[in-house]
Amino acid sequence: MLLSSLCFSILSALAKSMNSKFPSIELVLFRSAFGLPFLCWSLWKNPPKNQVGGKLMFLIYRGILGAFTLYCLFYALEHLGLSLTNTYGQAFPLFIALFTYIWIPKESLSTKQIFYLLMGFFGIMAIFRPDANVPWQKHSFGILYAIGTALGYMAIKEAQKYYDSRWVIVSFMGSGFIASICSLLIGTYFEVKPSFWTAKWVQPEGYEWLQAIILGLLALGVQGFTTQALRHEKTSIVGAVGNSAVLFSITIEIILGKGLPEWFVLLGMGLVIW
Repeated sequence: MLLSSLCFSILSALAKSMNSKFPSIELVLFRSAFGLPFLCWSLWKNPPKNQVGGKLMFLIYRGILGAFTLYCLFYALEHLGLSLTNTYGQAFPLFIALFTYIWIPKESLSTKQIFYLLMGFFGIMAIFRPDANVPWQKHSFGILYAIGTALGYMAIKEAQKYYDSRWVIVSFMGSGFIASICSLLIGTYFEVKPSFWTAKWVQPEGYEWLQAIILGLLALGVQGFTTQALRHEKTSIVGAVGNSAVLFSITIEIILGKGLPEWFVLLGMGLVIW
């Protein structure tokens, strides 16, 4: 899960830098398209051997939910900024704890674990200190992103009981690929205003194609490592470890020359580690 968080931190920073030129839906396409060939090759080379199957509709549900969550993620990055989106995004372990308490009581967290989970979220708030001067309608996409991520984690955990983990990832990336293609076709060839659901295609040039490929491969890493983590640990615990993405994000900023963080940020990092 730590490797997944590292990939996600780099992915978020790269997506934010590309957001100045490319619409959020096109980033969904990049994120989904470039990992699919590797997955298809892997399934062809090493077909699943011990797969129960029989839950196709659940796999489709996982894919649709994943595509919607991707739309929320990149729309939030475009309209809320990196720090506010990350703050909402790292709230998903709280929703996992809530949903597992309701639907999967045997995986519920103890009072002590919930306490540490809340401390981690307060640490995230201390790190990012998001600007609240943003319309509530746009904030809602950040919340939907966190809820979708939580439900997605739980869906992965359940789907792996019936399908090879690679098929679970294919359902997610494939749905994002199909949905973003449809959205871009509508936005490009019809007189439709750009929105959450539609956008016009912007042609990448030169090194931007390399950025798009890296974005897709990082997304594959995020999904692959997360799926493997959920095979061996409770959903709520995996979600809590996902908070480490915040620490990686700060480290990346330091490496890029933005200097050491303020003492308030260091306090927040301490709470996340704790």
